[in-house]
Amino acid sequence: MTTEFEWNPDGHRMLLWVDKSQVKATAEICPFANDKEAACFHEGIDGCVFTYFVNTYGLEVNAGILPAQHSIECAWSMSGSPWDIDLVQFTVMPVDDPAFKDWLSSVKAASE
Repeated sequence: MTTEFEWNPDGHRMLLWVDKSQVKATAEICPFANDKEAACFHEGIDGCVFTYFVNTYGLEVNAGILPAQHSIECAWSMSGSPWDIDLVQFTVMPVDDPAFKDWLSSVKAASE
């Protein structure tokens, strides 16, 4: 069981689109194409956890702020069971969210 969140700014993207009066989100880009060695691969669904959560819960998994765009690159994080998807806590954050972007830059600078 994973208990710590680790942000993965690894190229995943969600697409936003308008359906009448609702804004919907879909996960369109997984840069790893269900590679079983990728950090986003989850045994419980035999696929990408980012794609699963964004396509299932939409914007409810978003924790960031960003002006609406068609394609948004996101970092993602999860904790919980690597085998049971129902025991996973999952969050996405747009990499261009101002607070997240500053934090990520400081973390990268500190590790250099």
